[in-house]
Amino acid sequence: MKQNEYQAMTERELFEALKTDKHAYSELVSRHLETVGQLAGIYAGSATNGADFDDLYSEGLMGLMNAVRTYDESKGASFGTYAHTCINNRMINSLRRSNRIRGSEEPIEDLEVAELSSPESILLSNEGISEVMKLAESRLSPLERDVLRCYLEGKSHVETAEELGINAKAVDNALQRVRRKFRS
Repeated sequence: MKQNEYQAMTERELFEALKTDKHAYSELVSRHLETVGQLAGIYAGSATNGADFDDLYSEGLMGLMNAVRTYDESKGASFGTYAHTCINNRMINSLRRSNRIRGSEEPIEDLEVAELSSPESILLSNEGISEVMKLAESRLSPLERDVLRCYLEGKSHVETAEELGINAKAVDNALQRVRRKFRS
C-alpha cells in the first residue's frame, strides 16, 4: 500500500491492517504524535516541575506505542481517548519518578499546567512526527530494534531475553538506550 492509502483509512481499518502490515502501525503512531507533543509541551512548560520537553516526549511516545499495542476496541473507548490516557499516564509517572529522585515534596497533582502556545513548541510537535519514524530505523542497533519490537508486542523482559538469547538485564539496558536515543 502507498502512504496516502494509509492516510485515507479509518483507525478501525488500520487496526485490522496492523495484523499483517507494519506500515499501519506507523500511520497509527503518526496520527497521535501531536498529542504527545502537546502534552509534553504542557508538562514541560510548568514552572514548578523542571521537566524536560524531550524527556517527556520520549516517555509519551513510549506510552503511545504501548497504547497501539494494547488497545482493545471492545472496551468501548475510542483509540484517541485511550491513547491520550496512556500518553498522559506515562508522562505523569515519569514526573512522579523524577520528583522522588530529586526529593521533591510537591505532589504531582499540584503542578501548574501551561498551555502549548509557543511557536517553538508547536513546531517541535509537528517536526516530531517524521523524526520519530526515521529514528527507529536510523539510530537503533539491530538489538535495540529487536528489543523494542518485543516490548511493543507486550513481551516481558524475561520473554524477550529468551527470544533473543540474552539476559533480562541486557533487555532493560537496551530499552534504556532506546529511550535515550528517542530523547536526543
